[in-house]
Amino acid sequence: MHRGGLLALVVVLVGLAGCGGGEPTSARHAAETGAGQVANGPAKASEQPAIGPTGLAPVHRTRPGPVPILMYHVVGNITPGAPYPDLWVSPELFARQMEALRVAGYHAVTLDAVLDNWRNRAKLPSKPVVLSFDDGYYGQSHYAAPVLRRLGWPGVLNLALHNLGHDGISARRVRRLIAAGWEIDSHTLTHPDLTTLAPHPLRRELAGSRAEIKRRFGVPVNAFCYPAGHYDPTVQAAVRAAGYRAATTEIPGDAAPDDDPYALPRIRVRGGESPTELVGALASAAG
Repeated sequence: MHRGGLLALVVVLVGLAGCGGGEPTSARHAAETGAGQVANGPAKASEQPAIGPTGLAPVHRTRPGPVPILMYHVVGNITPGAPYPDLWVSPELFARQMEALRVAGYHAVTLDAVLDNWRNRAKLPSKPVVLSFDDGYYGQSHYAAPVLRRLGWPGVLNLALHNLGHDGISARRVRRLIAAGWEIDSHTLTHPDLTTLAPHPLRRELAGSRAEIKRRFGVPVNAFCYPAGHYDPTVQAAVRAAGYRAATTEIPGDAAPDDDPYALPRIRVRGGESPTELVGALASAAG
């Protein structure tokens, strides 16, 4: 090929490459239709490069130690009169909180990864944090997931199955979270106070929800989250009998290797906390 023709071809190819990199105008439309997604879906967290957005690879540890588990609920713009307003975190504040965690040296991991470190000394970043999202809300996938994807971080969805569809999260969106490396854990079928249930309905809420998540989404379900933090020794024994490796509570504090694995503490994130206050809460919990 003549030198002039080769130069023209290079210019055309560069121009075509520049046309395909934009985000869809409507993020919600893209999330619902799959627009802009590559054929094989987004890379799982385990398949992503070790070097993150800072350009620095995280320092790893194998020695088991305490890990903070953050507890989020609704990520979205609160509507007037919404119940439990302190459970809402705006999308803008959530993004700033995640950036503050990154700057402070934290790297998000799944709860499964923490349990593997505690039991088998598997590698963890030197400052790990678990980002757990309770119930299953639309904004967790629409607002939170893109922020975590840009950081190369996974989340943990504690899914109450009655929230699928309707005003909650869709099954399609759950599958996209899984494709992005998120862990899916059980938060029961119907979000009851488990301490009030007879043995049969208790087993249904625990074992039934675990089996249904595995059936629908083809993923392991190793951890459980107590609805509203309600549990007692009978509920704990039933969680263990249902095959879970661990369970999370609403007891404040870091989770540690010597904690009861069926009563792991978490740190609640409230809507009014600044990024600085959140990082400070993590430091305080670490003692």
